[in-house]
Amino acid sequence: MNVKKILIPTDFSPFSERLIDYVKDFFGAGLPKIEILHVLMKEPPILTIRSLDLTEEKVKQSILSEAEEQMDEFIKKVSDRIGCESCKNIRQGVEYQEIISFAEENEIDLIVIATHGRTGLLHTLIGSVTEKVVRYSRVPVLVVNSEFLLKK
Repeated sequence: MNVKKILIPTDFSPFSERLIDYVKDFFGAGLPKIEILHVLMKEPPILTIRSLDLTEEKVKQSILSEAEEQMDEFIKKVSDRIGCESCKNIRQGVEYQEIISFAEENEIDLIVIATHGRTGLLHTLIGSVTEKVVRYSRVPVLVVNSEFLLKK
């Protein structure tokens, strides 16, 4: 498989940073171009709007600004390891759908994603973004278990 472009979705957790290191180690000197993607919720939580007495537009703008700051911080942390200064992408929508759409629109060869390993009721209630990406993506997906990343 000739991998030229990789997509790494991030939630800015420590797992995401460790996943970057894993990808770098996995590909070694032949590290492909990496795109980093963060997906915001399609709609802001209603409680936030009501409790802060703000308009929906102000809440959306605030959430977007915060995500952009987090993305900039994340890229600063990892750019020296992956040579990625302008690879940051932020979208809004349903996470797994946006990940898949981005991969298809940008001719991504491989999606590398970490799983948080939730099980039971929590998994049932919130679903698994990773599971849905694997199930519906036409682009190959490499799933790395978060427990493995913690040991690295």
